[in-house]
Amino acid sequence: MSGWLIISSKQNLEITSNLEFRQQGLKKRHRKKALQIEPGDFLFYYITGEQKLAAVLRIESFVSEASDKVWVNLGKDPDECYPWRFETAPHTILDETFWMPMERFSTQLLHFRKWPAKNWRLGLQGQIHALREEDTTTLLQAFTQTKTL
Repeated sequence: MSGWLIISSKQNLEITSNLEFRQQGLKKRHRKKALQIEPGDFLFYYITGEQKLAAVLRIESFVSEASDKVWVNLGKDPDECYPWRFETAPHTILDETFWMPMERFSTQLLHFRKWPAKNWRLGLQGQIHALREEDTTTLLQAFTQTKTL
């Protein structure tokens, strides 16, 4: 079971929500990572402005390529079309009042141990990160427990 941490703006999460969480794209520079993502993998959405985890999607397809512009790039390339696309299905979508602060996981996830504890946020640079199986399990459990609140 593989998991991926996708770094997203609230605006792009809303766009994905308007697509009924059935599709997600990655920026063109992430082709190699896109090729590693497989059906059955999980996408965990970290929302940058909120610094919280908001949703989990399950990957339903291998990557495909598209050129229509769907998501918004707030960075250097406003014409970015997020060409690497996946069919997805909603797994757990939290109401915004239940979004989980990422800081809660800063000492739990192996992903953040690559950096000194005080600089754990460096693990949130870029658009997507592969997670170890242990981190995937930890996050899935947290979402399941939060979902029942």
